[in-house]
Amino acid sequence: MVKLHPLLGQFLCWLGFHDYRVVNVTYEFGADPVEKDECRRCGVTRTRLSR
Repeated sequence: MVKLHPLLGQFLCWLGFHDYRVVNVTYEFGADPVEKDECRRCGVTRTRLSR
């Protein structure tokens, strides 16, 4: 991971270029796994199907 100046990192997040890391993966019987990701810089979270 490349260390960026904090203001540059916030600017990239504002543009939509987040640095996501996987926080949680949930497996359900008969369904696709659901992944919860969190941005390392700004803390925004997203939930998506991991296929």
